[in-house]
Amino acid sequence: MNMNRSFPRLRSYAQRFCHDASGASAIEFAMIGAFLSIVLLNIIDIGLFYYNKMEITSAVRAGAQYALVNEDATGATITTVVENATNMTGINVAVNTTLCGCSDGTTFTCGDSTCDSATTTGRIQYYTSIDADYTHTWIFYPGTISITAATTIRTQ
Repeated sequence: MNMNRSFPRLRSYAQRFCHDASGASAIEFAMIGAFLSIVLLNIIDIGLFYYNKMEITSAVRAGAQYALVNEDATGATITTVVENATNMTGINVAVNTTLCGCSDGTTFTCGDSTCDSATTTGRIQYYTSIDADYTHTWIFYPGTISITAATTIRTQ
């Protein structure tokens, strides 16, 4: 019977395979390399998120600086400065140049009140508020996350 003859060969191949260690390093690297590459790609993704956060924050600060230096700055010009301060697209900018307050901390919309009433004291102070919003899309995670930055600066 030919079957009896093939079993000794199969047994010898199995014994050699079990005792042979060549190629074990490649198999171990394949198992660990896949895990390490996933970790590395996630680190890159999180790094891009924080880079975008710094870009948005820097752009809002540039708009605040512009509003501080240019007393006649309008909301549209401040918005343009914020959008041009970064290479990112899709930034939503909201600028409010009608914020006023008294030196005692009371706030109101400019033109609606003065600081000389019975409840407020001091002189009128003018503020500009800048808010920016950006939707970050993860590369390796499903979904998006909103990145926001805001600042309020006293202009006068």
